[in-house]
Amino acid sequence: MLLKFLLSQTSLPCTIFTLTSLSLLFGVSEDNNYPEIFRKEPKEYDFIVIGAGTAGSVIANRLTENGNWNVLLLEAGKEEPLLTAIPAFTELFTGTPYDWKYQTRPENNACNLRGFVPLRGGKVMGGTTSINYMLYVRGNREDYNNWERMGNTGWSYNDVLPYFMKSEDNRDQDILQGGSMYHGTGGYLTVERFQHVDPRTNIILRAYQEFGLRPTDINGENQIGSMLAQSTTRNGSRMSTNRAFIRPIRRRNNLFIKNQVYVTKILIEPITKIAYGVQYTSTLTGDTKIALAKKEVIISAGSIESPKLLMLSGIGPIKELFLHAIPILKNLSVGHNLHDHMGALGLVGSTGEGFSFFPSCERNMNDLNDFYDQHRGPLASVGPISATGFFQTTQENRTGVPDIQLFNGGFSPILPYYNMFGIIPAILAPKTRGFVRLNKLNPILGNPEINHKCLADADVDTLREATYMAIRIFNTTVFRENNFTLINKPLPGCHMHEYNTDDYWNCVIRKFSFLVNEQVGTCKMGPREDTEAVVDPRLRVHGIKNLRVADASIIPVIPRGSTMAPVIMIGEKASDMIKQDWP
Repeated sequence: MLLKFLLSQTSLPCTIFTLTSLSLLFGVSEDNNYPEIFRKEPKEYDFIVIGAGTAGSVIANRLTENGNWNVLLLEAGKEEPLLTAIPAFTELFTGTPYDWKYQTRPENNACNLRGFVPLRGGKVMGGTTSINYMLYVRGNREDYNNWERMGNTGWSYNDVLPYFMKSEDNRDQDILQGGSMYHGTGGYLTVERFQHVDPRTNIILRAYQEFGLRPTDINGENQIGSMLAQSTTRNGSRMSTNRAFIRPIRRRNNLFIKNQVYVTKILIEPITKIAYGVQYTSTLTGDTKIALAKKEVIISAGSIESPKLLMLSGIGPIKELFLHAIPILKNLSVGHNLHDHMGALGLVGSTGEGFSFFPSCERNMNDLNDFYDQHRGPLASVGPISATGFFQTTQENRTGVPDIQLFNGGFSPILPYYNMFGIIPAILAPKTRGFVRLNKLNPILGNPEINHKCLADADVDTLREATYMAIRIFNTTVFRENNFTLINKPLPGCHMHEYNTDDYWNCVIRKFSFLVNEQVGTCKMGPREDTEAVVDPRLRVHGIKNLRVADASIIPVIPRGSTMAPVIMIGEKASDMIKQDWP
């Protein structure tokens, strides 16, 4: 491997950043050698899947299980680079060509948030699963039961659990023994705990337990509690949906993959309202082409790109389409219902070891060698992020249903190397709703306008209560014995308020809360009578034939946890529904 060779050259600069920059610059990937361009392609495909991300990779895999179907998979990003395999380097991909580099801003100054806020989204084979924190969290059973109560037949917890299990190859024996009815083995997606846990992360987990969050399997019978989260990794390396679902079947002769192509329009017959193909442009040559689909077009481009593509194709709010002079094929609430988990910054702790972003160069080299030789050591981890907990505030009184997740952030761009950390309460059932609209200046190539709106007062109240609860963790015996202390200096912009008062935390939550980068809801699933619904419970776009959406955008209400596992489940369930509809 190239990085292994570089490590052996002692004359080269040895900082991790240098190696990172080299790998990113040359785009080294295990997938660069597949001879896609030399294969004879059909004149028409049975299915076209737009987006090789969290759900699209799953769908492309499952549909090509039928040897009689040809599937075209289109992806705007590049092949997944080698460096994504290293869990600790996750933050280094922010703002690179593998990131969509979205930005959101509040609707007006009443939100108190300053300027544009960056949002990360994977623009690469595997999508966001190639650059995220890899936490495998399914959410709560009541999330899915609620989807069904909203009119989405077939989406109850009992309906979706088999699809979670279908993907899964769970390798933690204690999890399997304690909850075999909730977990699967033998699937494409490896699920396991991170191979390395540093002592400081264990201290944080023990403090959670002393705080009252008992050990639990958050994907099993009881979500409330704490654990070292399971992850989508295999033997210490990231297991993106590209690695899990596409790489093993890349040579199937009925799978055709084109990346670095950007779909600009779904082709829809205006009278019959039947989707029959797509128009796409190469980001390398600028050439525009058309691909035809005999059966269906499936959009799996994510909560930002999927609504954008629908609107560019004439499906969306009349006012928005009229503004951009786009012929209206179907008036639907595309782009509405945008929401995300939101975390409250402000609880910053010190491990008592001083502050440093980077360890010594010698340790960098040793850790890299450990990772490439054995897939072990600090680089096979995400530092304190792997410790997590779920609990209730007084805003939620249903048994077993949390409304807060505790995250931990290490203050370092390379995740395991931290001496300061944040305990971050994140709201799991936000009331705030925003929207996605087309870019006013360049609707086709420009990033959409993303507006999460002002934080709802109810969300502020929940986060404030959760912060008061979480601050008690710094008073635990395990923190005191290990010299973990709270840095109780007021944050800039809120210094006029007394620390640890309602006014102070209201200010912090309004000014320093952040989106967790788990946007959902912009192509909402719901029955026809739901005026906000874009797709029906079988994920078919209302009023348009042979067109589906299958990704995070269809989620009507966000699950209580990271959204990667639910979106993989959506890919599995969508694949089965498509097979049922085209026997």
